[in-house]
Order: sequence, then structure tokens, then C-alpha cells
Amino acid sequence: MTRRVAFRAAGLALLLAGVVVGLTVYFSTEKIPPCLVTGVPKWRAPTDKALHRFELVVPDRALCFFDQDHDNELIGYVKLPRIEGVSAIAPRGGQLSLRYGNGLGALVELTNGHIRYGVKPPPPPSDTVDVRNAALHVAYETRRGSLGVRVLSLPSRRVREVVTFEGFTWNPRFGPNPPDHGLSLAPDRPELWVVDAPNGVIHLFDVGAATPKPLANLRLTKPLSGDENPCASHRCTRLGSLQHSADGRYVYVGDAGDVFDATKREQVANLEALHQSRLVLEVDWVDGKPQFPAGVP
Repeated sequence: MTRRVAFRAAGLALLLAGVVVGLTVYFSTEKIPPCLVTGVPKWRAPTDKALHRFELVVPDRALCFFDQDHDNELIGYVKLPRIEGVSAIAPRGGQLSLRYGNGLGALVELTNGHIRYGVKPPPPPSDTVDVRNAALHVAYETRRGSLGVRVLSLPSRRVREVVTFEGFTWNPRFGPNPPDHGLSLAPDRPELWVVDAPNGVIHLFDVGAATPKPLANLRLTKPLSGDENPCASHRCTRLGSLQHSADGRYVYVGDAGDVFDATKREQVANLEALHQSRLVLEVDWVDGKPQFPAGVP
């Protein structure tokens, strides 16, 4: 009898502990502001005829709009109810397609925040990053298990060479994999920017010729390590991402939060939502309607 009572007491204790943990997670999540900054208004889309340029960042459970023309100020958010663990985003017409949870899809109307659930197919996640240099008929690619950039011939995709980072190393047992989950080709000059997550560095290359030539190494202000927070999926590890603004002025570093002035090669801001997400793209408002600039993924 005593043993039975002990087992019941132990079971009740475990149940109570589970309830406490669940409530703690729930309430802590509820208290986190949608874009991790308090006092931000809900998103209101521009209705005038002027051109407005925004960087759209997608941390867990929200869309965050940063105004590129006003020092990347966070000017509005859209909550994403019932959507947790967003792992991929992509433009679809004038809307934003999301992949979340266990391969579910949704479509967000950026004008008013309306969400359509169950939309197929959702955008696929990928550990391989690829950008094309049409002028030289090559593509630059990074992938799992390899520190460096592969230069591929187009259209055959034959490997022409592998560009490494002199003076930098990586132990695959430590740090993010893939280690270079971020490539961006400047729209206004022959420059390739590459994330080196294990070393907390952005490598710049001159790609005006067939063989990329090193230009500079820029240190990130926050390391690309640990997990995004909040995050409600198994894909929380910080890997990084890179994106130039369509006019070439800024470079955004996902999972680090840094924003660089591309011309001066200087860090000019750190956005907390961008520190907690690698899902970014530019959306412009033209004549009161959203558009995704050509060349911006």
C-alpha cells in the first residue's frame, strides 16, 4: 500500500511539474512583443502614390516592417495567429507565402494582414544558398559541410573552383552547419558578400572577373551562435542569411541583426527582430500596392 501511494504521489508531482512548465512557456511567450520591441503600432500599408521601401523581417509569430528610407525604423507589425515555427518565406504575386510547423503553408496579404491557411505548396526550406552572376555566366553556391564558396559554370553547373577564406578555419563538430548560410550579390557593383558564421565575419569579394578576389572582412557585432528566441520549431539554430537592399545601399544580416552601409562597409544598426530571424526580404509599395524588387529573393 505504501509503495502504491508513493507511485501516485510521484505521478502527481510529475503532472504538476509539466503543468507549471507549460504555463511558464505560455505566459512568457504571450509577454513577448510581436517584433521584440514594445510600443510598435500595428502595420498600416501606405495608400499614397509615393515609393516606399521596407525590409520585411519574419521572426516567430509576426511580420515586422522596417522603413529603409528612415534609418530602418520599425514602423509596424502583423501578428501571425496559429502560425509558429516559420522556416521559409517567398513572394507569391503581391502576397507573402509562408512555410511553418510541419510543412504547412499560408499566404499573407501584406496590404491588410489577412491570412489564408492551408495554401499549397509552401516554399521549400534549403541548406544550400545560390546566387547567379549573369554577366559572367556563373553561380556562387554554399552548402553543408564546406566552408567556402563554390563557383559553378552556367548552365552546366560544373564546379569551376572553390573559393576559401584565407586565415579562417572551421571545425564541423562546432558551430553552425552549413557554415556559410548567406550569399548576396550587390545589385550596383561587382561585389559578393558571404556569411562566415563560425568566425562571426562577412567576407567580401570582387567578382568583376571569373575568379573572385578578396576585398575585406567585416566583423559582426553579435555572434552567429545559439538559438533564435522566441522560436517554436526544431529549426531554431542561428545559421545566418544575407540580403542587399534593391538599391544596393544596405546589407541585412539575418540571425545577427546587423545592418551594413554597403558603400562604407560599416555597421549602421542592429535590429532585434533580425537578430532572432534569418527570414528577410524587401517589399516596396508603389502606387499603394506591394511589389518585390527584381533580383531580391
